[in-house]
Amino acid sequence: MNPFLVLATLLIASMAGGTFAADKPRPEHIGVSISSIANPYFVALTRGAQERARQLNPQVKLTARSAEYDVPRQIAQIRELMGLNIDLLIVSASTEDGLAAILQEARKKGIVVIGADVRAKGASQTVLTDNLQAGQKVCDYLARAINGKGTFLIQNGPQVSSVLDRVSGCKQALAAYPGIRLLSDKEDGKASVWGGHASLQESLKHYPQIDALFTINDRQALGSLQALREAGQTHTLIGSVDGSAAAVKEIAAGGQIVVSASQSPETMGRRAIEMGVALLKGARPEAELELLGTTLVTRDNAATFIAWDASKPGH
Repeated sequence: MNPFLVLATLLIASMAGGTFAADKPRPEHIGVSISSIANPYFVALTRGAQERARQLNPQVKLTARSAEYDVPRQIAQIRELMGLNIDLLIVSASTEDGLAAILQEARKKGIVVIGADVRAKGASQTVLTDNLQAGQKVCDYLARAINGKGTFLIQNGPQVSSVLDRVSGCKQALAAYPGIRLLSDKEDGKASVWGGHASLQESLKHYPQIDALFTINDRQALGSLQALREAGQTHTLIGSVDGSAAAVKEIAAGGQIVVSASQSPETMGRRAIEMGVALLKGARPEAELELLGTTLVTRDNAATFIAWDASKPGH
């Protein structure tokens, strides 16, 4: 199923009846501001949020907007959501610092603001993957896979906190392998398949010998794999972060993508709702950040690993 259609279905409020803690505040209208509808990860995150919200209030309305990593656009969309009288805002920020003013404005209006997937200054609480750990795990696996020596390329991406942490974790892991030479960590794969493809095509012009490649998400890994195949480069091993169905399939097939640190976007969406509802009911946040752990998907477990898939409602 087209992820655009999946997200479109998420914009329709449930018409079923029911109650939730009638004597306490509950979300009536939830706004979701995501970084990019083009990334199925955020479709799955939004779906998880809606499913949990409907469990808590079957009559809840949910409105989602996508900024495509455009900060002014995301600010305008959040202001639009505020005008719709939302009482809870889930935001996956296109920048860690640039939304602080609009998020503080939302909170002053009584809107609970929960960050999801990346840090965002101005949010009351944030739930996200332990991205530092993910980068460390994947790059340590890749380093051992090339016997601790050779050339290594980090393909970067949008400069949001999740990407920055993954790259930092990767570098920390590589520091333990003096026999590995880091070629670059500057290339931007734009968190997309086409971006990963274009970025690696350019990298191969400068670095014809790449033994291992770390990409900041599975979409970039898939695009990079295509570029490697077109260039006849069959020895490069690829590691990534997401644990998406497409990447897990490649790992299970024994190809060049050999490892991915799994994320749980639907779980993240559900937790964001639960955190927001707790604050609506007057709870004090236990911690500013809640980190979700990751599991490495490798050839040893890919055949039985249950990957998230944005094209399958209810997964």
